[in-house]
Amino acid sequence: MYFTLAISAATREGCAALVGAAAGTDPRTMPIPGPPLVAWESEDGRTAILCWPGGTTPPDPPAGAWPGGTTPTDPPAGAWPGGGEPAARSHAGTIWADQNGVHVCTAVTRVDPVYLTEVPGAVVVSDRACWAAAVAGRLREPDPVMVAAFLALGYPLGAATPFRGVRALGARQRATATGGRLVVTADRGDSTGAGSYDPVAAALVDEVRPLAGLDAPVELSLTGGKDSRLIAAALTAAKVPFLARTHGFASHPDVIVAAMIARELGIEHVVTEPRPPTGEQAADQAADEADLLARLRSAVLVSDGMLSAFENVGRPDPVVTTEPVQTGGHGGELLRGGYAPAAWSDRRLLGSARAWSETRGAELFRRMVTRRLSLLRPAASGEYLASLTPFAATLPRGPLRALDDFYLANRAGRWSAAARQAYLIRSPLVQPFFADRVVQAARAVPLPDRITDRLHRGVLARLAPELLDLPLAGSSWKSGPRTPPVRAAATTGSGGASDWRRAYGDQMARLLRDYALDLGAAGGMFELVRRSAAERTLRPPQRDSHAAWALATLAALLSGDWLNARGDGEISRGRTASRPARRTPLPPRA
Repeated sequence: MYFTLAISAATREGCAALVGAAAGTDPRTMPIPGPPLVAWESEDGRTAILCWPGGTTPPDPPAGAWPGGTTPTDPPAGAWPGGGEPAARSHAGTIWADQNGVHVCTAVTRVDPVYLTEVPGAVVVSDRACWAAAVAGRLREPDPVMVAAFLALGYPLGAATPFRGVRALGARQRATATGGRLVVTADRGDSTGAGSYDPVAAALVDEVRPLAGLDAPVELSLTGGKDSRLIAAALTAAKVPFLARTHGFASHPDVIVAAMIARELGIEHVVTEPRPPTGEQAADQAADEADLLARLRSAVLVSDGMLSAFENVGRPDPVVTTEPVQTGGHGGELLRGGYAPAAWSDRRLLGSARAWSETRGAELFRRMVTRRLSLLRPAASGEYLASLTPFAATLPRGPLRALDDFYLANRAGRWSAAARQAYLIRSPLVQPFFADRVVQAARAVPLPDRITDRLHRGVLARLAPELLDLPLAGSSWKSGPRTPPVRAAATTGSGGASDWRRAYGDQMARLLRDYALDLGAAGGMFELVRRSAAERTLRPPQRDSHAAWALATLAALLSGDWLNARGDGEISRGRTASRPARRTPLPPRA
């Protein structure tokens, strides 16, 4: 994968100044190697596109949309000049340029993100928020909405990014910047509530069918759950050569059920077993200060400042592989109603299941978005609550639908977008559940059918009915025959190791606390977060591990310590980490 930044300025001089700033971006702000390349400039000198290659040469231009990608095919393909590809475009095809200016578009899921920022006399567009912020001189301007959402949800909300003034373009939008002026338009929304299962099955098969032409078999991450088996069924129906891989011990339910699926489909199944550390080894790993520093810094750098170090996002400058192409059940929740299943109940004592679930849905939404609100100072809290207004306004039309929409816009559009980039910088990845056609077809199906697994089972019946009677790992289908699930054995030992990110001792808790408080103070975190509340949250034993990781990650972001992700130096207590320059000189006003 490579990253792209496009500039549209009112004057040739303004564009040249921003090109110079983009070309001179501190390489520590990007998770893959530079230097950036100027890929294209317009004849009038007011439009330019740069690429950050990451040790690979961006195709010139990329040969069509990547199979299984998420970029809409009509447009941008129909919008490109002459019906062909533009002179320069982004990896996902969401950003391109011609003599008429810079053009961008987003898909319904936004998992291939577009970030915008405006400076006097110019517009800067990128698929990397930190690059846009660096060029605009906004790396040191945190967005309180992002900080609040990060603490509550673990990912950004709506259009917010870590940098005030840099925003994520909304779903199904397109924009054109000409002469430094930006015009944004929205596509029509998708219909909901009257669709059938057949279009979903057809869309899944169509999305994976181009993979049949690859030189090597696709590798499917197969578990015992509902989603990856649906991808296995689609690959089989499309006659795509693939093998399945499952990570876990032989006794784990995922491994057991995945083996059943592989046998039924007649595909190769590879199991990779983790090495279970001893209790002493696990404790040492969890409490290693150097590893913790590297994890915190890398989380900010690799995820573009969007995800907590609780997530496994990897390290910068990964070894790049070109095959096999990876795929899996990422995003399958979109077919199952997003967050809505958490509120669904079959309880009928006080009326219909739907009415009862809608009531629970409203309360679930409130608890989810206001979690850890007490950590925030009043000004940041007020700004965050105001940003929730558009989402809260949808509750009267149906809380379950609101939870479904919220998941699409934010969990998929923000969390999955950051996680997807972290994966793509090291390996090609196809995620069929995020494709426009699949999502739109699924959202046309009545929501109760999606929540209760009837859509999943209906699609499975059309693509691979032989898988319908196989059990799930750890849970049961919500509709259809009640096939008993395969559950983990009650014994410990070879069944698996505890997650050290949650189950850590006081030594690890103290490391997180000291880092968050020291670097948080140095980076200005306590201008947005109440220090007394943070101290209580971080006091060992840390009962809310997600909050502890989030606070420490924010400290790395706001202090600028994330710029040390490629180094192994220690942080001296009470000293400020190296920080980006306050501002890059901007072009003169037109």
